[in-house]
Amino acid sequence: MPGPPHRSNHPAPQVVLIGGSLCASSRTGRLAVWCAGRCAEEGAVVTCLRGADLELPFYRPHRGDGPQRVPRIVAALARADGVVLLSPTYHGTVSGLLKNALDYANDLADAREPFLSDRPIGCVAISSGEQGAHSTLATLRTIAHALRGWPTPLGLALSGERAELDTTGAPADPRTRAALEILLDQVLVAARRRVRPTVAGARR
Repeated sequence: MPGPPHRSNHPAPQVVLIGGSLCASSRTGRLAVWCAGRCAEEGAVVTCLRGADLELPFYRPHRGDGPQRVPRIVAALARADGVVLLSPTYHGTVSGLLKNALDYANDLADAREPFLSDRPIGCVAISSGEQGAHSTLATLRTIAHALRGWPTPLGLALSGERAELDTTGAPADPRTRAALEILLDQVLVAARRRVRPTVAGARR
């Protein structure tokens, strides 16, 4: 994201980042934090959900006995103007942790904007092998469509050296860093459009 941080007189977009792994040293979680930092630098209000944030009961519609993490996640998704999903590859697809968390978006079925309607959704898959990364990315984009969101034009399937991070959690490969900044910019550009008032003064 070259250039100075974006500033405007419009409200800051809300961006939710979800990294789907419970491992403390997870590349997915560390990269989610790095991406959240980049979005914040560009003026977004960020919510980064990873690890224990996503340790939820199996989804059951409108359950009232879940931990406080459940309403927090549902509320974060409801107010999101943009979403970034980052998943490790487990046997060729997304982690169950991430999928279960996204199932809670079903509690927004009756909202003014059901599920993740019209939100830009950036998708990043991380794997030790290329095949798993690509199949996981395809699944993430399918889930984004199913939730009525718009997957960004660029999605990333990272494996091998392209998936390595440095000690700060930033992408070690400059090609990966450049591609992630493009993806995040696509999320932010579309998210900002959502918070700009229309001629009639309504939120888009």
